[in-house]
Amino acid sequence: MKHNNSNRRSRGRGGNRRGGNNRAQVFDSNGPDVRIRGTAHQICEKYEALAKDARSAGDTVLAESYLQHAEHYQRIILSWNENSKPKQVQQTEEKSSKEEDLSLPGSILGDEVKVESTAAQNVQKKELEDA
Repeated sequence: MKHNNSNRRSRGRGGNRRGGNNRAQVFDSNGPDVRIRGTAHQICEKYEALAKDARSAGDTVLAESYLQHAEHYQRIILSWNENSKPKQVQQTEEKSSKEEDLSLPGSILGDEVKVESTAAQNVQKKELEDA
């Protein structure tokens, strides 16, 4: 008899990875002499604090190890920020394309008449005043 696998949880590491950038994702980090659980931001801050403590205690090797672990989580955070930039650019382009152009078309005004935005007119006035 076959079982419906769609309702079962996946096992192992492969899991149900969607490649998203879930910033609230909880990580388990097994660093040197310590295990930390939390978000990438929390873990990064914790490793930086541990590195500071280790350095003040005179253990520069352990401090460097903690900083390397912190750097790993900083890279995760940076990758999230890089992945979100294209979405932000796309959203601003969508907003600007949704703004309606209420000026009269060139076929009505003629080619010699050009309508400028008020922002461009304000810049020109400012330039003339400064000159």
